[in-house]
Amino acid sequence: MKKSKLFTYLSYLFEIPVEKRESSYSGLLELTLHKGEWKLSSKNAIYSFGNHYSSFRTAFKRLQVEKLPFKNVLMFGVGIGSVADLLKNHPTIKNVTAVDIDEMMIEWAKELWPETNFKTRFVVQDALEWLQENPESEKFDLILADIFIDDVTPEKFTTHRFLDLVKQKMSDRSLFIFSKINYTDEHKKANQSFEKNLVKTFSSAFSFSAQYNKIYVYQQHNTI
Repeated sequence: MKKSKLFTYLSYLFEIPVEKRESSYSGLLELTLHKGEWKLSSKNAIYSFGNHYSSFRTAFKRLQVEKLPFKNVLMFGVGIGSVADLLKNHPTIKNVTAVDIDEMMIEWAKELWPETNFKTRFVVQDALEWLQENPESEKFDLILADIFIDDVTPEKFTTHRFLDLVKQKMSDRSLFIFSKINYTDEHKKANQSFEKNLVKTFSSAFSFSAQYNKIYVYQQHNTI
């Protein structure tokens, strides 16, 4: 699927519907072309929006990710490539492992994933199960968690167990970034509970706001 010049231009004037698919995990998902970028939305959340994906765009800019010497990247939650789009010109990244439980999402990502400087390995599997099966074999310099079912992060990905397994996958110069929606009172209450588990595993973790999201960060050995 390619963006024609005409439709790309028109997408700056109005959002253009492209396709709808029913996900067994997220319900109805809609793909549109908006402001020159592919945009994937569920009922209550935006899963991908190219380089307009504000949560990680804000995080990468604030943390100066483009200046850090990462080689191997692990992504939990694939969308259709927004995070890859933000990293596509990174000067040192060589490989990305992208894990998502939704096979339909991976199929869409393979079709729309942006051209990048790195090789991507797609894995259709639950993130927690993948970590349990691959506890120490491969280390990653940058680990990104962007895991949502609609606008909710499943509770199992906010537990000490999940975070401890993530820690085992970190290299000695690793950076871990976890994005969570922080819009409603329910989101904020869930995030307060998550923060308690986060500091048990990553005592020096910190957070900041990125529009309707909250970004949680842990840096290994003062990477930044």
